[in-house]
Amino acid sequence: MKNKRNIIFIIFITFITIITLRFGQANAQTVLPLTVAPARQEITVNPGEQTAVNVRFYNFSEAPVSGLVRVADFIVNNTQGAPRIIENVGQVSPRFSAQTWLTIPYDRITIAANDKVSLQTKITVPADAHPGGRYVAVYFEPTTSIPQAIGAEKEAGTGVTSRIASLIYIKVSGPTSEKALISRFFTPGFFEYGPVKVETQILNRGDYHIRPRGVITMSNVFGAPVDQTNLREENIFPDVVRNYENNLGKKWMLGKYKLNFTASYGASGQVLETFTYVWVFPWRVALAVTLTIIILALIISNFYKNIVVKETNLEEELKKEQEEIEKLKQMLRKRG
Repeated sequence: MKNKRNIIFIIFITFITIITLRFGQANAQTVLPLTVAPARQEITVNPGEQTAVNVRFYNFSEAPVSGLVRVADFIVNNTQGAPRIIENVGQVSPRFSAQTWLTIPYDRITIAANDKVSLQTKITVPADAHPGGRYVAVYFEPTTSIPQAIGAEKEAGTGVTSRIASLIYIKVSGPTSEKALISRFFTPGFFEYGPVKVETQILNRGDYHIRPRGVITMSNVFGAPVDQTNLREENIFPDVVRNYENNLGKKWMLGKYKLNFTASYGASGQVLETFTYVWVFPWRVALAVTLTIIILALIISNFYKNIVVKETNLEEELKKEQEEIEKLKQMLRKRG
C-alpha cells in the first residue's frame, strides 16, 4: 500500500514538472528578441518645416528576422498611460494626427542575426499645421517566425509582443493652450490605521502632453507636517486622465489630518492645488483600552471594598471593643 502511494506521488510530481517546463518554454518563446532605439523621442518643428529622425531596430537573436515597417498614429486613452497604435488615420483626431507627415524609405526590412537596421524617417510639416502636439509611431512587425531571445532586452513602446515601436512626440511651434485640472483628489473620510491612501486624477485639456511635478503633504490638527510624498513624474497626453495613488503617514495615528496637494506643469509653470481632510482613529484599540480600564477600575473598586473597607470595619469594631473593655475596667474599679 505504501509503495503504491509513493508511485502515485512520483507520477504526480513528474506531471506537474512537465507542465511547468512546457508553460515556461511557451512564455519564453513569446519574448521578442528585438529592441528599438530610441524608444521615445521628442522634437519641435515649425509649420512648413522639413526634418528627419533616425530609428534603429536591433536583432539580438541568432537568426535573421524579416518584417514590415509602418508609420501610425498612437493615442493614450487610459489612466495608466499605455500608448495604443491606431493604424486607421480616421480613428484619430486630426488635432493630434501626424501619420501622413512621415515618410519611410522602405516598408520591408530584414535584420541580420545580432545586427541592426537604421531608418531615416522624413517629416514634412504642413504650412497650415496648428500648434500643439502630434503623436506618431514607427514600428516593426515581424512576418517570419521569431526565435527565442537569448539575453535580449525586451523594449516595445506599444506593449504589444508582436510589434516593437519607436514613439515620436512632435510639437508644432506656436501659441498653444496649457490647461490641466484636478478631476479627483479623494481619500476615505475615516481610517482605523494608517497609512492613508490618496487617489489623485489629473486631466490634461491642453494642446500638448504635460509632465506635472507635484507633492502631497499631510499635516496634523495643529498644522505641523506629518508626512510628505512626491507625485511620480509621468506624461499626461491631451484629453487624457492620469491616475496616481499615494500612501502617507504611519500605522499609528490619531486625530484629524489635512492632505494638501500642490503641482506645477507646462512651460509657464502653472499651478494645481487642492486639499481634503481625513480622520484616523484606531477605534478597536481604543475600545480595548477603554474596556481594560473599566475592568481594572472594577477590580480595584472590588478590592477596595473587600479589603480596605473590611479592614476599616475591623479596626472600628476593635476600637469599640477596647472602649467597652475600658468601661468595664472602670466599673470594676469603682465597685472595688
